[in-house]
Amino acid sequence: MTPASEKILITGATGFLGSWSIAGLVDRGIQVVASDISTDYRRLALLKPDLPPDLVTFRTCDVTDADGLAALVAETQPTGIIHLAALQIPQCRKTPALGAAINIGGHINVFEAARAQGIDRIVYTSSIAAKPRGPANAPSNLYGVFKKTDEEISRLYWEDYRVPSLGLRPYVVYGVGRDDGETSAITRAIEAAALGRSYEIPFSSRSCFQFAADVADVFCRAVLSDWDGALISDVTDTVHGTEDVVAAIREVVPGAEVTCAETVRISPADGFDTAPLRAVIGDVPETPLREGIRSTVALYRQIAASQSAAAP
Repeated sequence: MTPASEKILITGATGFLGSWSIAGLVDRGIQVVASDISTDYRRLALLKPDLPPDLVTFRTCDVTDADGLAALVAETQPTGIIHLAALQIPQCRKTPALGAAINIGGHINVFEAARAQGIDRIVYTSSIAAKPRGPANAPSNLYGVFKKTDEEISRLYWEDYRVPSLGLRPYVVYGVGRDDGETSAITRAIEAAALGRSYEIPFSSRSCFQFAADVADVFCRAVLSDWDGALISDVTDTVHGTEDVVAAIREVVPGAEVTCAETVRISPADGFDTAPLRAVIGDVPETPLREGIRSTVALYRQIAASQSAAAP
């Protein structure tokens, strides 16, 4: 299809990845139906203050409302869906039933709505949290359990109904707008350095630290591609330690007062597989850690300067 014939529905569109994905699609000239239970698009405004109004339609929709979601998909007739609506680790821990309703029930509702309309491109966020870890060799929190369940639901929707899907497992994604979830601490550290504040990352870890623009690019390219099956893929296999993040921040912002606590956050550091993703979209370029941090620092400073200039 040509960009003019594409229309992508995004759930969870006010969120961090939703905002970056909208920006990525709009930059390609793709129409977007941005849907969320919230109408707070402040994150998107930070990324795209000049958002072209003719390319984005904003709709309020709760993914736990099966009828409402089905009606939205039937009305807007998207060519593909990026499903991002979910509660993060802290919210799932605090309100497990609501987490299950959104993260599992909402996932089923998206697939049912797509099945009813014959939509054959669903890209959704699973998570690195779905991977087994620790002594139990299992997801270490409810969020991970919910995301692993979503992967199995997707598999069965392919086996039973032939609904294709691609579940992507982002890891620690950083960038402007990442202000929610446990690993948002990485972004908070970068923001603090950019604005001359001190910050301690509350954990140490070896993880994959991914620049938001890269992850959004993967989602955008994937939803504009074609494949068969219920695929699951990691997005990267490049591993760094939090000490590498701190070193990169200090290199970009000399004198930055950013440190890292000794508390270890257990995270998978090997066993990643990006082959399914590469089979769909080809090569997956990655911004080096230092350059991603440099871009993030620059954008935070640009936003701060703009806000300062606009203040009365």
